[in-house]
Amino acid sequence: MSKTAKLVFLASLILNIMLLGVVLGHVPRSFSGMPSRQERMERELKRLPEPAQSHIRAVFARIRAAGDPVRDQMETSRAEALRLLAAERFDEAAYDREVAKFDQSREQMFKQIGQAIKEAVKELSPDERRMFAETLRRPTSR
Repeated sequence: MSKTAKLVFLASLILNIMLLGVVLGHVPRSFSGMPSRQERMERELKRLPEPAQSHIRAVFARIRAAGDPVRDQMETSRAEALRLLAAERFDEAAYDREVAKFDQSREQMFKQIGQAIKEAVKELSPDERRMFAETLRRPTSR
C-alpha cells in the first residue's frame, strides 16, 4: 500500500470516528431518561427568584452573543484541519497550526464564559449563587 493510500485511509478512518462521535453525541437524551443541559438549566432557574432569573438569562444571552465570533473561529479552524487531513499531501505543520488556533479559540471562549459568570454572580445572594452553581453542575450519571 502506498504512502498516499495509507494517509487517505487514516484520514478517512479519523473522519468516520469523528462523525460517529457527533452522531452519538446528538442522540436524544430522552432514551436515557436524563434531561438535557438546557432543560436542567430551565428547571433550576425557575427555583430562583424572578430578578435573579432575569439577570442570569441576560448573562447567558451575553455569553452566547460574545461567544459567537469565537465559535465561528473554532469551526473555521476545525474545518481547515479536517481539510488538511484529507488533502492529497499531508502538511503536518499546517495541521498543527490549525489545531493550535482551535485550542486557542476554545481557551478564549472558556475565559470569556468564566469572566461573565464571575460578573453575574456578584449581584446574587449566597443562596442564589448556590442554586446557580447547581445549574452549572454536570449530572453525576451519564
